[in-house]
Amino acid sequence: MKLGTFIKSRDMSHEAFGKIVGVTQATINRYVRGERFPSPEMIRKIQDATDGSVNVADWYEPEAAE
Repeated sequence: MKLGTFIKSRDMSHEAFGKIVGVTQATINRYVRGERFPSPEMIRKIQDATDGSVNVADWYEPEAAE
């Protein structure tokens, strides 16, 4: 599940989720829009905060078949 989908499904603001994982609302916005890629440590924090609903594989899009 993508981070933005998780946050919306919980009716949570980016600011509230950012407080849970220790970053600003602006950082969460950038993660959701794909403008910034979280560090491995942050991916683990997000995975823990979402009880595994958002995991490392969700940050990578599958390659298009040729």
